[in-house]
Amino acid sequence: MKKSHSFLPTEIIFSCTTVCNLHCKHCFVNRAPRKIEIEDAVNFLNNCKGTSIEKIGFSGGEPFLYMDFLCQVTKTAINCDFMFDQIMTNGDWWKDESDLRATLQKLYDTGYDGKIGLSWDSYHGQSKDRMMTFIRTVQQIFGEDSVNIQTVLDEGESLPLARTSLLTTPSAGDTPATPPVYTLQRSFPSDDAHAWQYKKWFREDYCEGPGHILYVHADGNIAPCCGFSNENPSLFIGNIKQDFQTILQNAAQNRMVKLCYEEGLSHFRRHGLKKLLKAKGKKLPKGKCGDICSFCDFVCKSL
Repeated sequence: MKKSHSFLPTEIIFSCTTVCNLHCKHCFVNRAPRKIEIEDAVNFLNNCKGTSIEKIGFSGGEPFLYMDFLCQVTKTAINCDFMFDQIMTNGDWWKDESDLRATLQKLYDTGYDGKIGLSWDSYHGQSKDRMMTFIRTVQQIFGEDSVNIQTVLDEGESLPLARTSLLTTPSAGDTPATPPVYTLQRSFPSDDAHAWQYKKWFREDYCEGPGHILYVHADGNIAPCCGFSNENPSLFIGNIKQDFQTILQNAAQNRMVKLCYEEGLSHFRRHGLKKLLKAKGKKLPKGKCGDICSFCDFVCKSL
């Protein structure tokens, strides 16, 4: 039965720059060189004060390659009494340990007290020694529980590279405390055959997992979730130069937002998708899609 849900964002994630020091095959970020203007982000945060927004986070690209943004927006968030979620990083952007320590210390001194999320898996190709140094330095500056590892299993892996490396690290005085490791499902774009090779269809969650977020892309466009399909224009609900209420009004009129947060994508798959595809002369790919983000990508491109 269709549930009564609605979109109400509680977090802002700034994808502050598309610049990145790595080129990972499982990443779908548009690599055109873009970055959010600091003044726009500051004004946007001030406008969101007193709304449903409770916390902010940072993504990219590689956010640590845009330190001025991290520091200035952190200061504004503190002034607006927002909490911090996390900064997602590949942890491999620093030149040497002195550079790493100085950069992290600057962020700490600015007032950032959220988590550091480290993307570490086979796709990124990071050095184990550098990742251990990164984790240790983060823990020394921000605290032992300040870092977590988010990893995507490559085909054929039974354990994430991050967990395997941590398990085989010999005990030593300078060995970092083992942070939690979260294994994420790799998402494939809907035009990749891998997206349709699941045994079961995705489980409906009305986007409660990655949703209820204002995800600000580096070009200023805003989407309502942090799933990879959020780069589809059909999911855009405004831009960073608009005020919070205007963005909510745009979301209320957005077809994809209604499908994801109110009707449910699984309900639409059973009762509305075939009619839409027939009208456009298209067909549903053979197989089953077990990833709601991949299916969302398909619907976005079909509207």
